[in-house]
Amino acid sequence: MVSLKTALLTLASVVAVNADWHVAFTYADGGQITSHGFVNSGCVNFSKTNSDIVTVYFENNINTDTLELYHQQGCKALAYTAGPGSSNVPDQRYFSYRVY
Repeated sequence: MVSLKTALLTLASVVAVNADWHVAFTYADGGQITSHGFVNSGCVNFSKTNSDIVTVYFENNINTDTLELYHQQGCKALAYTAGPGSSNVPDQRYFSYRVY
């Protein structure tokens, strides 16, 4: 029989390995939007669209490794694809993103 301590340590390591992904978008006007999740984000429309996005920081997890930016809401007109880490993106207005 597995001890409670062993079960809790196993659960803690599974949670640590599957930690949330995080993304931060920095705008030309100095604004920043952050988001996080555990599984794929699906298509997310930006609430801030009045300034160009200039940098993106993406920290992946076991379920995700790609961030995409789109020129139109509804994840239409793919504009930029990034992997984990910090990226200078073409200074443009983006209207939606997807993490998968």
